[in-house]
Amino acid sequence: METVANPERVRRIRVVGVPVDVISAEHLDDIVGAMLSEPGQDQLVFLTLRDLMRARRNAEYRRLVQNARLIIPTTPGIVRGARFLGHGEPTRYEPFNFVIRLLGILEKKSASLYLFGLGRRYLLQVEQNLRETFPGLRLVGRYPGYYPRGLEDDIITAIKKASPSMLLVGPGVPRGERWIQRHKALLNNGLYLAAPEVLEIFADRRARQKDTGFAALARSVGHSLTHPWRLTRVLTYLWYGILLIIYRIFKLR
Repeated sequence: METVANPERVRRIRVVGVPVDVISAEHLDDIVGAMLSEPGQDQLVFLTLRDLMRARRNAEYRRLVQNARLIIPTTPGIVRGARFLGHGEPTRYEPFNFVIRLLGILEKKSASLYLFGLGRRYLLQVEQNLRETFPGLRLVGRYPGYYPRGLEDDIITAIKKASPSMLLVGPGVPRGERWIQRHKALLNNGLYLAAPEVLEIFADRRARQKDTGFAALARSVGHSLTHPWRLTRVLTYLWYGILLIIYRIFKLR
């Protein structure tokens, strides 16, 4: 069953059969505020074009996307595909900017945050940076990633006791998004988001990439030249283009 947050401000469309949310940037504060005030275990998902294509072929990931409270498009290909299919133009969010705005909303709402992931030293760095940037945000707990599997029950218990308004999951949590999907029923109500690259930026482990079309293209070409096997992604993009044409001609949903 698909879920949609605040249907008057979030419209769920489909791009080649995969749900994507058209989320009003203007009303994002109200959208998040409503989710915080309503009972529910709400997973937010960042969706790239590669993720969208993965959702077509992987049943578990498809269920994860369908059950997400917000499906947030992060790559231009999804936006262009939606426009090509006549579904309007979803707002594309850069994950770092989205998380910064999300944390600002949590701070204004006097909400709480739990950090899960990274190595212990880097996690402490994230906590310090967040306390300096969002002094009104209540950090109610943290647990490093790369943990022994036998500790998972203890971690779930710790998160549940802290009862955060939001759980932010980073590197070192196996299949972060799927970990949330598989375990959120054991936790309390709140928002759940896996954003490993964003947490690495917070930890000063990764430089923030410029969010421009040319810069993204240059990075993609550079990565393909140094990692030739990544050229197989071209086939994914080609298949996506073919699917867009098929869905448009036959008016498929």
